[in-house]
Amino acid sequence: MFIVLILGIIYFFQTNFLDDFYRKSKENTLEQVADNIANSLSKEDANSYFESVGLSNEVCVRIVSNNNKYNNPGACILRSVDSNTINSIYRDVENNNGSKMFYNFVSYDGFPIAREVKDMLVYGKSININDSPVLILVSSIITPLNATISTIKSQYFIIALIVVVATIILALIISRLMIRPIKKINDESKNLSKGKYIGEDIKCINKEYDELNRTLIEANEDILKADKAKKELLANVSHDLRTPLTMIEGYGEMIRDIEEENNEENINVIIDEAKRLSYLVDDLIDISRIENSKLVLHKSKISLYELVSDVYRQYEKYCESQNVFFKLDAQTSLQNVYVEVDVNRIKQVLYNFINNALNYNDKDNQEIVLGVEDNDGLYRVFVKDNGRGIKQEDVDNIWDRYYKVDKTHVRNHIGSGIGLSLCKELLEAHELNYGVESVLDEYSTFYFEIKACN
Repeated sequence: MFIVLILGIIYFFQTNFLDDFYRKSKENTLEQVADNIANSLSKEDANSYFESVGLSNEVCVRIVSNNNKYNNPGACILRSVDSNTINSIYRDVENNNGSKMFYNFVSYDGFPIAREVKDMLVYGKSININDSPVLILVSSIITPLNATISTIKSQYFIIALIVVVATIILALIISRLMIRPIKKINDESKNLSKGKYIGEDIKCINKEYDELNRTLIEANEDILKADKAKKELLANVSHDLRTPLTMIEGYGEMIRDIEEENNEENINVIIDEAKRLSYLVDDLIDISRIENSKLVLHKSKISLYELVSDVYRQYEKYCESQNVFFKLDAQTSLQNVYVEVDVNRIKQVLYNFINNALNYNDKDNQEIVLGVEDNDGLYRVFVKDNGRGIKQEDVDNIWDRYYKVDKTHVRNHIGSGIGLSLCKELLEAHELNYGVESVLDEYSTFYFEIKACN
């Protein structure tokens, strides 16, 4: 439609205004020639100059002066104009501020009409050379453009037909190379939610389309990975839920049926399994809150030493019962260092770090260190173990939700197995830097960094 509109505009101007443009061009030429002659009349070679100018611009030139100093050679039609008519023209020019354009000059009084001349423009300009009046006349015949316009019309329709056909062919090519790929991408994208997007066979010559296709392919792969991870998570969580429930049920029935088994040790087993179940549910609730952007932090000031020592006391007896050497590496001077955090959430992070250290340590001489390092006012809180370590290719992925380094499910001592992804969300909510340093089969150190508050 745009091309048709452009062609229509061109056709309208060519057929309706060509004659006006032609006349205006002739007028400008006559005025320019007259001005050039006027500027050169005072020169010695004026005669040869205005003759060459007249010939080069296809105009007729006549110079009229009292002393006839300037030659008017050639068969110029203006030579046939008598003196009375010249005088009349001069008066008209003078009365018009020294210059005037005469339209349809062949009808001017006293001008002999030549049969071959249908229309003619004459431009007159009067000047004074050494106090002597000089009249400059330049003329040009106006050729009728009817035949030219008719030719243009004929050619225009041929050109328009060629342009329309070429446009249709070009549109088909563009459709094949550009529209079809994007349509196929759109159709395939409807299967994206099912993880069934197949974009490898879609060929795109357009860079942006190709990038979009690659993005959808990667999104499809991510969906498949997330779906697989969720299935694994569901299986793991189901196992974690079933195990404490089974133990609670079994120990409860044993205490009910056997009076001698109603002792503190068995009751503590039931309490521990209930706590394990509570931790799992809490983690799942927190993940759900984060996904729905409903996690709210309740910050307060607390001594950094008090924070880590509380966590240490929480695990000290448990680690001792599991034959795990558990050490607190924190200077008592940290009692005067205060941080502003959500205390329960930061403790939850440290719990998960410790649980992770317990879960992935198969050595007989298990060691875990909970400590704080002072790096010029930036305090690094860390949990270090001497366990199995982490492969370098897994280091960047362990914080991802649903990701497990060891695909074989291992029952957690305390926690849910989705702790590190929860740690990531909680630490980012506090705007704290965090990370892990690990050497395979030697150690792993999980940490976060925090500044003291004023």
